[in-house]
Amino acid sequence: MQLKQNVDPANRGQLLNNISYAYYYYKVDSTYHYARLAEEEGIAHSDTSVIARALSLQGSAAISVSNISEAIRKTEQSLNLALSINDSNNIAIASNNLALIDMDGGDTQQALSRFQQSLDYTTTDTLGRIYTLKNIALLYARSGNDEASEKYMNQALQEARTSKDPRMLQTVFYTEGKIAMEDSTKLDSALFSFEKAIAISKEHHDINSEIHGLLNIGVIHRDVGRQERSQQAFRKVVELSEKNNYLFGVFYGQMGLATSYLEEKAFDKAQEAIQRTPTDFPLSLSDKLAYHELLGQYYRETGRFQQALAEQDSVFFFKDSLTSAQKQQELIRLEVKYEVEEKNRTNKILALEKQQAEERVISQRRLGILVFVLLLFLLLTTLFYLWQRRKFSKELEKQVAIQTRQLQQANKELEHSNKELERFTYIASHDLKEPLRNIISFTTLLERKKELWEGQKDAQDFFGHIKRSAHQMHTLIQDVLAYAQVRTGNQSSQLVRVELDEIMDQVEAALQQKIEEKNALILRENLTAVEGTHHHLYVILKNFVDNGLKYNKSEQPKVIVRQMLKADKTVLLVIDNGIGIPEEFKPKVFDMFYRLHDRSEYEGTGMGLAIVHRLASSLNATLEIQNRPEGGTIFTIQFPN
Repeated sequence: MQLKQNVDPANRGQLLNNISYAYYYYKVDSTYHYARLAEEEGIAHSDTSVIARALSLQGSAAISVSNISEAIRKTEQSLNLALSINDSNNIAIASNNLALIDMDGGDTQQALSRFQQSLDYTTTDTLGRIYTLKNIALLYARSGNDEASEKYMNQALQEARTSKDPRMLQTVFYTEGKIAMEDSTKLDSALFSFEKAIAISKEHHDINSEIHGLLNIGVIHRDVGRQERSQQAFRKVVELSEKNNYLFGVFYGQMGLATSYLEEKAFDKAQEAIQRTPTDFPLSLSDKLAYHELLGQYYRETGRFQQALAEQDSVFFFKDSLTSAQKQQELIRLEVKYEVEEKNRTNKILALEKQQAEERVISQRRLGILVFVLLLFLLLTTLFYLWQRRKFSKELEKQVAIQTRQLQQANKELEHSNKELERFTYIASHDLKEPLRNIISFTTLLERKKELWEGQKDAQDFFGHIKRSAHQMHTLIQDVLAYAQVRTGNQSSQLVRVELDEIMDQVEAALQQKIEEKNALILRENLTAVEGTHHHLYVILKNFVDNGLKYNKSEQPKVIVRQMLKADKTVLLVIDNGIGIPEEFKPKVFDMFYRLHDRSEYEGTGMGLAIVHRLASSLNATLEIQNRPEGGTIFTIQFPN
């Protein structure tokens, strides 16, 4: 509508690019058409930014139709133009598109280089940085580096939350869901991420993103056997897509429904979904292959083997076509990569020649200055001054170099010592635990061979003492190792929002047997979330709840976990009705191996509260202990403001 009005000719190129992008998800030929028109407008008005964006859109359209060579060529042109005017937005888009092509081609190192280029030019462009960070997280996830993936995803989430565009948060949640979806143990996390992305999509009427999120939710529910919920998601996809004339959404939604119905053996419904699947619009080879595989599965399961055989021929054909296309794409990608490398080598040679020419000019200027100084009869004085200064500078540089080498050597020795200490901790714990396991195992074997000790009335007690002592030593080693591995530095860069209800679910599951044996009651009050790490908070709460059950002589032990605000700071209280801690022993309970009671009365190593104290310190939290007037203990954890 705006295009039909008498808009400013200088703005037509940007408007055409916007139309091109709007068509991208469901009509690629229109994307390319309007991007070409935008390029022509940009050339007519010498608008480099419009031309760069138009070329990038043409490259994206080429990717959609698997024309990799055209995609790389157009996107490289876009990147070069954007670099020439320092257009951070278009630099980020082009660099990311090229990196994604490299990632799909298996060139992880080149992809990382592209992403780094994007980050270098988007220091003040929040949206470009967020887009790049979430793509780096995706790359590391596919490379199997979960730690790096989580780091970049958390950084993307932090920047998305502070940005003024909530759609960027939606994009990050969507990528977070895709990453979690690839790990069968994280499907619930994937669902949670997609649901958050869909909520933002609905709020901003982003139908396309809502459809993509629902498709992924439908696939997850279907794969874990929740067919009814899967069908609800796919039906919603079909409804939204038909309403907005998105043929791709109708196709994937009906395909998802048909697959889910086949899982339930609801063949009539599956047939209806297949018949409603549109195929009269451009489909990729992989989509055609999936469609014919679905038809083949339907015919096989309904006993129509002749039709199934015919569909199998189609499947073989599209598989061969897809394999050939992939090989062709890989060949094209290698050819383009060679061309780019050749171009880079040429540019380096030209840059080196330019540098040498500049150095020659500088040398000539210096020679002229020297001649001028000679003519002014100041050469001797000047040379003497320069000689003295150079001598002093060399001496100073020598001292700096010596100190630098000493510092580097000290750093290396410190790093080596730290590695040796870590290695010693691991080997010591392993070598100590191995003989303990042997003692327990051989003691158990001796217990079973009753013919060796049946006449000895004290043998059974001896075996029991040996096994208890070995188990106690094994637990002590585990606790010492856990204490040594806690990082005590500033963890603020690693903190995330942790839901306390989820932590307590895991704590109760871990202590379920003890809770049932003691007929204990675990209560939660006002639990929401805190900034921390999942592991730290789990260990802290598990130790407090376990102690509240262990050191408790009540008929019904009770532990209350309560969250509250105190002077704008989050405070977590763990309250029990146990035996309490005498006032004179409170300063010592957080020391390693300190025990108030004999092992015959209460089991333990004396390490639990020491570990809790160290974990809390690593989160910059403080711990306090109070006795309840009616009996029991209150542990208070106060987190930073």
